[in-house]
Amino acid sequence: MIHSELTIIGAGPAGLAAGFYARRARIPFTLFEANETVGGNARTLRAGDFSFDTGAHRFHSQDEAATRDLLELMGDELLQINVPSQIVFNGRFIDFPLSPLNLIGNFGVSNLIRACFGLAWSRLFKQTEQTSFESAVVTRYGKTIADAFLLGYTEKLWGVPPSQLSPRVSGKRLQGLNLRTFLIEAFGGSRVKTEHLDGRFFYPRSGIGAIMDHFAAACGHEQIRLKSRITRLYHTDHRISEIEINEAEQIPVSEIISTLPLSVLLRNLHPAPPADMLDAAKRIQFRNVVLVALFLDRERITPNASLYFPDRTLPFTRIYEPRNRSIKMAPNGKTSLVVEIPTGFGSQNWTANDSDLIERTIEQLSSLRLIRKTTVLDSMVCRIPFAYPVLKLGFEETVAKLLTYLSRFENLHIIGRNGEFAYTHIHDLMKAGREAVQKLKRPSEKPLLVEAQN
Repeated sequence: MIHSELTIIGAGPAGLAAGFYARRARIPFTLFEANETVGGNARTLRAGDFSFDTGAHRFHSQDEAATRDLLELMGDELLQINVPSQIVFNGRFIDFPLSPLNLIGNFGVSNLIRACFGLAWSRLFKQTEQTSFESAVVTRYGKTIADAFLLGYTEKLWGVPPSQLSPRVSGKRLQGLNLRTFLIEAFGGSRVKTEHLDGRFFYPRSGIGAIMDHFAAACGHEQIRLKSRITRLYHTDHRISEIEINEAEQIPVSEIISTLPLSVLLRNLHPAPPADMLDAAKRIQFRNVVLVALFLDRERITPNASLYFPDRTLPFTRIYEPRNRSIKMAPNGKTSLVVEIPTGFGSQNWTANDSDLIERTIEQLSSLRLIRKTTVLDSMVCRIPFAYPVLKLGFEETVAKLLTYLSRFENLHIIGRNGEFAYTHIHDLMKAGREAVQKLKRPSEKPLLVEAQN
């Protein structure tokens, strides 16, 4: 039995997971990555004695096989963390996902009364069809809570009015608050507080990048080609026949797993797809993130994993404190804050000078009384392209059209957050890599194994 070659494009979480499972299945492969390091948008960066991740990443044990495999791979380096996240609202800290008991103590009496009526009204006059994110959250939580916590934050994050976003952008994080739990907690107190907060997760001692480093080692570093950007995918007879690396090198391929952003994959096909497919690819959008990391002469700022900011006047949506995930992320007696500013290509924040971004961020956090300017030891800016697929209304039809067209290439397998244009997490990406390799192992679906004559 001889395996034909497998080509994997992209050494982010999905691509590395595919390589990990291919190595386990003894399928020879080569993994191509455009950057100098693996990890994609899930890396850990160093700045002197400080470390921080390229996003508030964590690993949730929502896929049993992925959890088992990761624990086996990393052992006691993978910590089980129980750290809350909160929303900053009018100077107060409110649990996120929203907790009725916490809202009762921090939302204010007048707001609380309006919220109760809003929740009751939404239950009594619930819309049968929730056509957008805005209609979904107003129906579920009432207008007061939606306006205060969800709509402004969502518009900042995605760069699109909530009325133009799919209800699917909320994922599963907003399921705990409803009229029943609100009343139970209001009259039952903390002893019956509903357990829907998002504070339990796994996290590596040395940052999320350690997961990617372990995957890369398990793949075999000799199987990974860095600084190898895919500039063209040649196809013929309904198969991808060759890939072009850095506009210079052509490499024949047999089976190929791609994690490229869906629109980039379409643009790189040669011959080019039909015009209607290229037009459809232009309709899907991705959101970038600018990270501003501040390294502080303070032991701790808050006890939270993340802070969320729905205030429309602030450019950032989330701040995380790496040391609260692992004490190895900062020196003793020091901490750091990483500020996430969602933005688009060519926007002011994307193209701004680093020093201007840092200065503005320090001013804003000082005005919020989260930091003092005198405690800032150093800073760093990092830009993350293609951080989130923007799930606008009707995106499902556009993505289905593109994936249907790409399905004609019988040796092409598409996985990953940006490849599938889906808002997924590390455990989802591991599952996708595992299942892609499993399909390759089953000749009845897409043959990868070739019988050798003895």
